[in-house]
Amino acid sequence: MSTPNPALVAAAPTLVQALTYVKAAVTTILTGDPAQIGLRVAPAVAILDNQLLLLLPALATAEQSVVLTQATSGIDGLISKLQAIQAKPA
Repeated sequence: MSTPNPALVAAAPTLVQALTYVKAAVTTILTGDPAQIGLRVAPAVAILDNQLLLLLPALATAEQSVVLTQATSGIDGLISKLQAIQAKPA
């Protein structure tokens, strides 16, 4: 089995919550009198939009450490390569 992407692992709890919110919105829209579906769409989507917006800080916090680790390790790799080139006699 392959190693999962660290960014996806960090985002997984937030993504699970987002999908839970989407499921609740769909359930709200489609449950009840079919003639009133049109009346339930706008409020359900507005609530979903606000719930997803509230998840953004948690997602950013979870991803920040992953991005930092990947960026610094990438920069360290570049430094090592440049030092190796610099150390070789011309």
